[in-house]
Amino acid sequence: MRYHPLTILYQIYQLIRNSIILALLLFVWKRGSDFWLFEYGRYIFVLSVLYQFLHIFFNWWTRKYEVKNQSFYLESGVWTKKNQTIPFSKVQNVRREKSFFHALLGLTSLTFETAMDGDDDSIVFEVLTKEQAAQLIDLVEVGEEKVEIAEEKVVEESSGVVKEMVDEDNELDNRTIHFQSSNKDLIKASFTSLSFLALIPILSGLYENLQPFLPDDEKVQGMLEKILNNQWFLLTVLILAVMISVVVGMLRTMIRYGKFEISSNDTHIFIQRGVLEETYFSIEKKKVQALEVKQTMLKRVFGLAEVKLISTAKTSDDGVEVDVNSLYPFLPIDKAMQLVSQILPSYTLSTREMQKLPKMSLWMRIIRPSWLWIGTFIGLYFFKPSLFGVEEAWWIIAILVFIWLNASSVLDYYHTSFGVDKDQFQFRNGGFSTRLFISKRSKIIELTVSRNWLQRKWGMGSISTTNRSTPVHVETIDDLPQAFIKQFHQWYYERQKYVQYDRNESKRLEIWQLLDVEK
Repeated sequence: MRYHPLTILYQIYQLIRNSIILALLLFVWKRGSDFWLFEYGRYIFVLSVLYQFLHIFFNWWTRKYEVKNQSFYLESGVWTKKNQTIPFSKVQNVRREKSFFHALLGLTSLTFETAMDGDDDSIVFEVLTKEQAAQLIDLVEVGEEKVEIAEEKVVEESSGVVKEMVDEDNELDNRTIHFQSSNKDLIKASFTSLSFLALIPILSGLYENLQPFLPDDEKVQGMLEKILNNQWFLLTVLILAVMISVVVGMLRTMIRYGKFEISSNDTHIFIQRGVLEETYFSIEKKKVQALEVKQTMLKRVFGLAEVKLISTAKTSDDGVEVDVNSLYPFLPIDKAMQLVSQILPSYTLSTREMQKLPKMSLWMRIIRPSWLWIGTFIGLYFFKPSLFGVEEAWWIIAILVFIWLNASSVLDYYHTSFGVDKDQFQFRNGGFSTRLFISKRSKIIELTVSRNWLQRKWGMGSISTTNRSTPVHVETIDDLPQAFIKQFHQWYYERQKYVQYDRNESKRLEIWQLLDVEK
């Protein structure tokens, strides 16, 4: 089966959108230039666009897919044929997005992200009807449930445990809505995220694009001097600029986070957001590798937090941050904790029983050289920049950077805490911003213990844990007491008691999830 025919139109739309600035530069702004770079660049640009037009058509013609036997069968390649078979069980999460193009034609796009590495680690349907997307999502999510049920039966037969199985066809039923954004939430989010400052880069980019059509710099400077000399006019302009910034910021926030909804059922978590450009994200609960609760300095003032689901979902697409695996980034901290306990009841979020670092760790952080400050000092010493007309301002900047870095280290010491509880590990750190990391023992795929010369002398060390993610997620805790390192190492080593390896499928089965050994 070939992909949707409008995939051709969508890729042409993307080609035009990505080429429009270069086309304006070559054929409008520099159309009269005989500089060789622009002259030959026009021919290269035309040939490149023609080649991409042909490639789009032939690529669509040769790409095919088929869904059967709980797997995707993919065929692609213009010059070299390539065939792939991807089982539903390899799908880590589902992402559905609706851009302006899709909204205009009543279509959507769908991405199934897998646990594989490489350029073809995702199954992408750039254009689908909403009905086709819903059918594919249902097939994959119900197919995953069938695989999970089959695995549970194998484990039960080998362990002699008798347990009632749920009906696999009810996997998508009984979805519970945990959070829906209100207008009050969006207004608070627009100020907390400082989105009203978005007008500054917008105006800057607009000025750069319109600069070839503006008068000479001397005339522009003269106009600015007249505006600055008229105080009432300047005050009016500033008030209008602030009002426009606030309105633009609120609109930007509402477009991005409007209609934000978090829901779940027994097996999956669903996140949906967006007004003009909609985004849908779903992930199996058992495939969540860890949790991360983040608070910036401004969010701490307002008592807000952001909860992220650490998984193999891509956090960027072609270099652009997408943050699809983030719960609503502006939740009150109590609401965030409550939300996590509702959608992932196996995780317990509590900082009351966590241990603090010993006082020796504070001295370790103070005397440890800051390579960032040393590099900053060397750069300032050689370049000696002036600030507000002060020629010797470089040493003031160096002192301020030194104070900032040391204050951050001291705050990080007071904020750092750690603890283990049955099968869960949690760690909190941060200077002016804080973050709480929580993971299950079964999700930590690697543990590394390291000690430098100074740590060995003072009886301390560092621990690094690794979780599956895109990219691989590594957490490092420095200057831990030796007693806790031994305790943590023993705690991690005991995971072997609860892990069984299936040699036939070469995959790990977490026994405690089935036998309720650890909760």
